[in-house]
Amino acid sequence: MKRTLVSFLMLGLIGACGGEPVQGEPGARGDKGDPGSKGDPGQVSPSLQVVTPQALFAGRGAVLQLGGVGTMFASGSTVDFGDPAIKVLKVELGSIASLRVTIEVGPGARLGAHDITVTSPVPPAGGQGPEQVKLQGGFSVLASLLNVAPMGMSGPTADQGGFADVTARNLDYRDNPFYAGARFGGPLMQYGSATVSAASLSATAIVDALAPAGGLMTQASTVNPLGQTITYVGDPADPAAVKVKARPATALTAGMTKMGETLADRRATNLYKLTTTADNQALLLSFSGLGSGLSGMVGLVGFMAPASGRFADGASLATSQTSTMMGGVTAHNGALLLPKAGDYYFAVYASDLSGSMNHGYAVTAKTATAGALGSLKEPATPDSAMMPVASLASLDKPYFATDGAIDVAYEYDYIKFKAAKAGRVYLSAAGTPGVRLGLGLRAADCNTYYVATNYSSAGAVANEADVAADTTYCVRVIGDAATTPYQLLIVPSP
Repeated sequence: MKRTLVSFLMLGLIGACGGEPVQGEPGARGDKGDPGSKGDPGQVSPSLQVVTPQALFAGRGAVLQLGGVGTMFASGSTVDFGDPAIKVLKVELGSIASLRVTIEVGPGARLGAHDITVTSPVPPAGGQGPEQVKLQGGFSVLASLLNVAPMGMSGPTADQGGFADVTARNLDYRDNPFYAGARFGGPLMQYGSATVSAASLSATAIVDALAPAGGLMTQASTVNPLGQTITYVGDPADPAAVKVKARPATALTAGMTKMGETLADRRATNLYKLTTTADNQALLLSFSGLGSGLSGMVGLVGFMAPASGRFADGASLATSQTSTMMGGVTAHNGALLLPKAGDYYFAVYASDLSGSMNHGYAVTAKTATAGALGSLKEPATPDSAMMPVASLASLDKPYFATDGAIDVAYEYDYIKFKAAKAGRVYLSAAGTPGVRLGLGLRAADCNTYYVATNYSSAGAVANEADVAADTTYCVRVIGDAATTPYQLLIVPSP
């Protein structure tokens, strides 16, 4: 047995070292197993997961790509950003999981993150009603202006209807730089010219009469070479933003005088409110009882705002002087048209922005219903001294026209009127800030000097004179820029 076992082991080693392998026959197939139980069907909850781009400056438009997972987008799908200032202009279907959405983000859109909700008419699998998916905080509205405060300090504080120095950087300067003529707007009415570069804007502005107290949303605009107006907004939470301080407007009552008014400080303003109950009211604001700071060449001027409280929706207030024979000034007078019944606000300040305890005055508001003067649109043959653009048979009450225009730079428009009674007549022409307007009064031939022409580029110009009853006079309006619109108001003394 021992010899036989050894022999087998030796033969195995020899075979492993060099022998041919021998393959055996396959075994019999085993029995088939029992089938397993059926699994639950796969299911993906529909969701909105992709938004490109994810952010946009306020005041801009773009086409967004929306991508979903497990969604059933359809041609009737709607998209909502939870902000009425974000308008969805078009929704285009790419597939059941893809949409192209054209939007326009208004300047008044809420800054920060917005939820996106897509509602589709096709119900999800096993569900009832339309499919609705939401991506929380999926889209953001960004400020395009960064407020700048001097030396890194916090922003200035200004009263409603008060002045503030404003500087802002353009965060969108690569795609939408500032161009010459860029201006602050929105809750600000720019005063004078601005310092402008592609990435920066700086100017003095007056705050709207009803601007909300707290941080102010700075706004600006520019016109690009294509003639498109580009709007920019800042974040009111910016530490360098103007801080608005609320103040009540002093009520004025037509026919009554408000005494004891003062502009005590440099750049001080006084804010007034007048309520009218009828349309097309001619308002005459008379500033009398003048302190020594206002009895010379320094006048009282300002801005008017309608019920919105926005000075940009109103007009500039220009005044003329009532002088004595000795050259002293007894009053400053300004005429304005109040086209609709309701509340009006007036910010009044010294014409050179000065102020002191000697800048005292009394203010009287007088109103009367005005009639339409007629169209001031120039005929095919330009008007002249011989053929005025309009004629008024009798100046028996205030009259206005809203469609005047300087068609050619430095041209004159001529408007004749006959005085119904002797007394003072007040003239006002309101145009575009920055364009120099002139307003004068001549005799009936429109050439003979009667009152010197006053000029202003502040957006309005005023003049006044004593007239004789049943005598004809000629108003002359001139501007230094073509296609400059203006509004004319002629008010006889109440």
